[in-house]
Amino acid sequence: MSFRHSVLVLVALLSTAACTTSTAGQAQPVPTVTAAAGPQAVVGTMRVTLPVGATFTEHSPDGLLDGCVAEGTTVCEARLLDLREATSDPNAPINLPSAKRPFGWYTGTDVPTCITAASPPGQAAVATGSTLLDSGFAPIGTKKAEYGRWQVTCEDATQNNQVRMWWLPTSKILVVQYGSFPGWDAKMDALLAGATFA
Repeated sequence: MSFRHSVLVLVALLSTAACTTSTAGQAQPVPTVTAAAGPQAVVGTMRVTLPVGATFTEHSPDGLLDGCVAEGTTVCEARLLDLREATSDPNAPINLPSAKRPFGWYTGTDVPTCITAASPPGQAAVATGSTLLDSGFAPIGTKKAEYGRWQVTCEDATQNNQVRMWWLPTSKILVVQYGSFPGWDAKMDALLAGATFA
């Protein structure tokens, strides 16, 4: 094979690889780029896609991390909880979530604690106050959840933080975000916006 013939073959191959067949006047589809998706979490009837690198602990041996979403060194940034069983038992020690009470994000009947990135469940200080900053309704997928944001004060003032809550009373799904800050707020909003229901 001559040098000239080799060059022509190479040019033909490159041209074929670079071109696509098109019909005049018709737009060609533009490939879409989708954001990388993390693992899935299923909570009751709700399914969410977690941020890349995040983990979900459905059940932990001591129960302290049940429903926790975590990233990096943070043990529990948010909790996604199915409260159907707890709310169906009339003897269960539970306070229903509500933006109408000071510690409305806390479902326990004991003293609320200040869960933050630096103080995961089981190591958190006692919460001494919870002031409602914002309330109303916010989306979780196609559903509207009761929403609240509280400023929480703690026995250990270094753990003072804001807590956000979403409550679906019919589905009995509670979402609580601890140690709220703008970057994680945006991730939580995106996570919940993409939720689907069975």
